[in-house]
This record gives sequence, structure tokens and C-alpha cells, in this order.
Amino acid sequence: MNSRYLFLVCFLKTYLYNSKMMTMKTIASLLSLSIILMFSSCRKETYIEEVTQLGKVIEITADFNAANNFSVLYEFPQSVAVYESDAIFVYLLEDVVNGNEDVWTLIPQNFFTTNGLLQYTYNHTFYDVSIFLDANFDLNLLPTNYTQDQVFRIVVVPAEFAVSNPENYTGLMNQLELSESDVFQLSN
Repeated sequence: MNSRYLFLVCFLKTYLYNSKMMTMKTIASLLSLSIILMFSSCRKETYIEEVTQLGKVIEITADFNAANNFSVLYEFPQSVAVYESDAIFVYLLEDVVNGNEDVWTLIPQNFFTTNGLLQYTYNHTFYDVSIFLDANFDLNLLPTNYTQDQVFRIVVVPAEFAVSNPENYTGLMNQLELSESDVFQLSN
């Protein structure tokens, strides 16, 4: 009986061990499959903010005189968000051709007058833009066609578009997907 008992004990141990191993393998396989399915069904959601307007254009009309030291300061309105990383360009309406085609010139821009060299120039922060005249002669001698009712467009360009060619106003407007109806009209 002893040998039969020993055989039975060995058989049961082997059977139970193999059964446990099979059960453990089955459980491990199911667990691994569950984890794989769980991670493969998870995906990273990427949210892209819809950009409705890539840049901003503000048109201002300015008068330069001795009282304002031949400079004008325009603060950006609350409705126009300007960030430190944005590039800011200022254009002067230099001419109108064919009755309705505006000729915009990026400033700083030099003009040779009978009195000497005149320059329209600017500096800016992300709060305001200062446009001013500089010359190698007395600015009080300037005729009014250089100082009165001067029209400027201030273009705020997001940093990622700052590599654009700012010399070409029309090209920059096209790249920013802006039209004349997108220009904010401000007066001084």
C-alpha cells in the first residue's frame, strides 16, 4: 500500500502542479492580453486650437507737428491681443495709384526732400507703437504733405510667421489670410 499511496501522492502533486501551472499560464496570458488591449486602445488626444486669425492689422491716421515732437504713440486696444513674441511691422501709405490701389511701404523709409533727408521710423512694445519722424534738418520746415493725415498700417505677426518677407505687404496679408475687411480702423 505504501507504494500505491506514494504513487497516488506523486500523481496528485504532479497533476495539481501542472494544473496550477496551466491555470497560472492562462491567467498570465489573459492578463497580458488585457493589458495589451487596454494600452493599444488608449490613444493620446491631440487638441489643436483653431486659429481663426493669424495676424492683426490696424490702420491709423496721424499728424506730426512740434506739439507732439513729430511723433505719435498708439496703444493697442484691449480687443487686439499682442504677445511679446509677435513681430510688429509698420507700413506707410505712400501713394494711391489707378485711383484705388494703395502703395504700402515698410518703414523705416527715407525720403529726400529739398531740405534734406527725412525718415519715417518706429519702435514698439507689445503694448504700443511709437511712430516718429527723423531728419538731418529742422522738422518744422517740412511741408504738410509729409506731416498731416499720414496713414499707417500696423501689422502684428505671430512669431511663427515672422520669417515672412515683411517688405511685401500684400504677400504678408495673403500669408496671414487677411483681407481689407480685417483691418481695424483707428483714428488719432
